[in-house]
Amino acid sequence: MMRRDYLGRAALAASSMFLPGIGSVVILLIMATAYSDDVQAAIGLGGSTAAIVTVVASGFVVTTIRARTAGRSLQGELTGAVGAAMLLLLASIAIALLSPVLSRSDAGGFFAAYWIATIPATVLTPIGFVFNGAFQALHRDGTNLITAVTGALVKAAVAVVVVVLGVSPLAAVAAVGATTSVASILGALVRGSQLARADMISWPMFAAATREALAHPVAVVRSLGERAAASVDGLVFLVTFTAAILVATAHSPADGAVVALSVAVMRSVIVPLKQFGVVGARFVIAERGRERADAMRLSTVQTNCFVLLAAIAVALTISRLALPVFDQLGWLVIAMMAVQLLIEPWAGVLYSYRKIALSTAAGLPALVIAYGAVAGPGLTLLAVTRSGSAEAIWAVLLATRVVFAILLAWTPRISMPAGPDWRRGVIRRRRDAT
Repeated sequence: MMRRDYLGRAALAASSMFLPGIGSVVILLIMATAYSDDVQAAIGLGGSTAAIVTVVASGFVVTTIRARTAGRSLQGELTGAVGAAMLLLLASIAIALLSPVLSRSDAGGFFAAYWIATIPATVLTPIGFVFNGAFQALHRDGTNLITAVTGALVKAAVAVVVVVLGVSPLAAVAAVGATTSVASILGALVRGSQLARADMISWPMFAAATREALAHPVAVVRSLGERAAASVDGLVFLVTFTAAILVATAHSPADGAVVALSVAVMRSVIVPLKQFGVVGARFVIAERGRERADAMRLSTVQTNCFVLLAAIAVALTISRLALPVFDQLGWLVIAMMAVQLLIEPWAGVLYSYRKIALSTAAGLPALVIAYGAVAGPGLTLLAVTRSGSAEAIWAVLLATRVVFAILLAWTPRISMPAGPDWRRGVIRRRRDAT
């Protein structure tokens, strides 16, 4: 049963998470038209480093939605976000100081300038994700999308102005980085004010969260474990994809290019797709107890996502025929990519659904086992034997995803959320069966 309301909201949530990454690529392409490889490398490295921060901090979206679903105040989430911001500030300063020392080229200095200018945006990332989760809890996914679109457009416009004016390379990277920070600060102020008007947060609450983080830093760091559990899948994917590209490049530059392109395509689909599981869980929780035949269930979420992903798989196949840029992707690689897309409703979507409906660590064992026992040894074997062709790399990645989906299936499939303790749901289901 297709649910257009669900697909629409999920698409909005996915787009708001997807646009910042695309915006970084657009800025890099614009700067590449006028500046040297060192400048491009510095901005690219800055974007990759920021992506790691984004992936790690994205767990705050999940835990914020879970807090609001349970009717809890957001002060605990704000306390954790402030604590994470303080840690990011220290790490950002260390990175800025070390980057010129560790690089023998001008790229180190350019990166330091870019990174220093983006420190405010980096520090605000956890708080921004708390706001993102809060707006999702209010079913205002469109607000998150508007914020993402505005920020991406402003940064792209500044990059164009910098190129047209022909400013010096150092000033150019600093200007682009500073624009990122200004957009993040303004976005946080606007969204924070809107949430305050909705009585979801208040400035006294934020002040209390800051005092709590400063007074009990050790406790706050310990509390970040749940947020880390909610975002560890993204970090695992990032590391695995990076390792896959490195192994393929070591085999041959052509294979490296194929894997880099295929990974970029899949990442652009699978990473935003996690929001379809998150939004699906929100719908299931909101419609809990309804007797309507069209009430949202986990099976409804997966069926809708399967139809959507089947369409994307068909589009991918057509793209291989119609677009020259995809000529380098062999049909075997295309076939494996399509198969992975079709199993995602029982892999990535199910994993993100359970993070909201059950607990942030519900699928963590399956993730660790699949990527630790299949992806890691498989890519290592290909690297050691120098047999890391694009087809072999994708065979390992697909096998890992299949094992991941199978392991997730072992976890009791509960279509209705059972609260923080999934075992209660298992017991209830067994009683119903008897």
